[in-house]
Amino acid sequence: MNLDRAGQVALLKLSEIDLEITRLRTNIEKAINSSELIELEKQLADGASELIEARSKVENLQAQVKRSEEDIRLVVERLVRDRERLNATISAKDAIGIQSEIDSLERRKSELEEVELGIMEELESAQAAFAEIESTRGSIQHSIQSLRDSIQSSVDQMKAEGRKLSADRSVVVTKISADVLAKYDNLSKRQIAVGQIVDRACSACRMTLTVGAIDALSAVAEDEIGNCPECQAMIVR
Repeated sequence: MNLDRAGQVALLKLSEIDLEITRLRTNIEKAINSSELIELEKQLADGASELIEARSKVENLQAQVKRSEEDIRLVVERLVRDRERLNATISAKDAIGIQSEIDSLERRKSELEEVELGIMEELESAQAAFAEIESTRGSIQHSIQSLRDSIQSSVDQMKAEGRKLSADRSVVVTKISADVLAKYDNLSKRQIAVGQIVDRACSACRMTLTVGAIDALSAVAEDEIGNCPECQAMIVR
């Protein structure tokens, strides 16, 4: 298969361009499917139920505080009314009964206030836990957005490089004959299609060649393309 010196240079350049395009595509795919991003998104998703549970606990305790406050308010109102009745009564018997009820209400009020204090302490702890979970999620969300921005910037840059390489490729292929290009396309589907002999080895497959193989390739005419005996890559000078 014949190809002049300029065509061989172009063929080697084509192989280099295609390898770089393949590398860019791989890196773009790797960036889009970032393991770090996937892990952060998993952490955020896994923490959603924890957030809901913490919020629900805070809301339930807030409701309990309101009910406790309402219970205390009702007891206080009854105390006010009973004290007014005690001050207004002139019956000693009624006064004893009213005072007994006042004492009972005072004990009930103390019990309710103690319960309310316990609920409020629990609420304070629940609110702190909820705030910590929200803060952690906020930090994760910030990390996700920053990573997404970084990935997008990197992908955009690689795509720009890819467009330039594709434009260069369009120019290079015009310098290669159709038959050589067809063979190149067929080879490049499964391996590196073009190589050179460097330090007694094929640069495409990295295999060291025998003296006889190197001599045979050296004997190939300058406008003819040889083939690596190990990988069948096209060998150019």
